[in-house]
This record gives sequence, structure tokens and C-alpha cells, in this order.
Amino acid sequence: MLVLSRKIGEVITVGQSVKITVLSFDRGVVRLGIEAPKTIPVHRKEVYDKIIELNKKAAKTDIMSLKTAISKTDLKLKETNQNQQKNLIFMQKKIKDDYSQNK
Repeated sequence: MLVLSRKIGEVITVGQSVKITVLSFDRGVVRLGIEAPKTIPVHRKEVYDKIIELNKKAAKTDIMSLKTAISKTDLKLKETNQNQQKNLIFMQKKIKDDYSQNK
């Protein structure tokens, strides 16, 4: 592990594309600014650990359970689309009827 001392405003570089700037120090808390390309993920350690944990759980997901869940979602989407089509047809008919009555 590399250990460095930096003052507020001083920068640490990691490779050619990552810059870490010491922004402030107050009551034992150091604020850092990190500049990195969007292709390089930057996370706090606890967030990174949670991402790894969730990825491991996702990798263990039973493929049949996943297929079933997708099928149920597809079915609900089809039902929603059918209901929307029925509503649209109903509204078109109502508009035509209203228009015919107002002539």
C-alpha cells in the first residue's frame, strides 16, 4: 500500500486518467474529488461490496425461475396491450357516436 500525505488542493494521479484532489479536511473527515473517465467505475467501498454481493446472488439465480418471471411479465404486458387496444376502440366508437349525434 502506498501511503501519501497531501494538503488541501494537492492532487494524486492514478495512471494517466484518474486524478484525486484533496478538497477539505474538517473534524477528522477528508473530502476527496475524483476525476475519472466514465468507463472507470468509482464507488465507496461499502457500495462496491454491495454490488459484488448482488452480482453473486444474481449469478446463482435459477434459470427456470428467471424464465418463469420473464414469461409472467410478458403475459402481463400482452394483457395490458390488449386492454389498451380495447379502450382505444371504445373511445374511437364513442367519439364517432358523439360526432354523429351532434350533426
